[in-house]
Amino acid sequence: MLPWRFLHPRMWAFNARNTFHTLIDTLQGAPPRALRARDYVARHATPGDADSVLAALDRYAIEERWLMSVGPEKGPLLSEMIGRLPDGARVLELGAYCGYSAIMICQRLAPPGNLVSVEVSSQNAEATRDNVAAAGFADRVDVRVGSSSDEIPKLQGPFDLVFLDHWKDLYKTDLQLLEKHGLLRPGSIVVADNTGDLFSPHAYVDYVRTCGRYDSESREASIEYYSHLPDAVEVSVYRGPDAP
Repeated sequence: MLPWRFLHPRMWAFNARNTFHTLIDTLQGAPPRALRARDYVARHATPGDADSVLAALDRYAIEERWLMSVGPEKGPLLSEMIGRLPDGARVLELGAYCGYSAIMICQRLAPPGNLVSVEVSSQNAEATRDNVAAAGFADRVDVRVGSSSDEIPKLQGPFDLVFLDHWKDLYKTDLQLLEKHGLLRPGSIVVADNTGDLFSPHAYVDYVRTCGRYDSESREASIEYYSHLPDAVEVSVYRGPDAP
């Protein structure tokens, strides 16, 4: 990801707001943003109501502090992909943050399907577990704390869908690690968030489009909670390890 892209004039309002909030939070010694979003959900959402939990997270992101979740604009695309999966499908998420996408996945994932979510931050993982439980999906999500490179070799596959939403520079290497350990099957769907020019994961996009193992397409989107800032989501279907 290229930091200078955030200096574009259309990013100024976004940067100013988030820089100001980060400064205030630092001076006040505030807890991590994901935990504060979790606490907001506990105060405002209806337990067991997934839509209520997502709505509370959306309100927090709009009215309090920006959240780097998939959000309501790109969320329907993720839901569409989950809806294509067979009953009992297995889903892997790299990058849980506060559990927004995990909840959205479970809403469309037909039982007894389940989700494994890998998150490097223990505090984000805590927020994810609590928010997932508040939505009523605690028994369907396995949140694992650790780096993706450490956790991927420990996983049992294959997965029917993989959602990439962690550090963009890791997308390509982690996808290759998933291939190496046999965690994808022919037909597995890989959904990669934030593949627009702003985040610039060119190595990943080039790989899925040119390696011959994927049928890949870009879907236009916008930055979560900032509909005027363009983004994209790359959707790739795995052909198999020996595809020409």
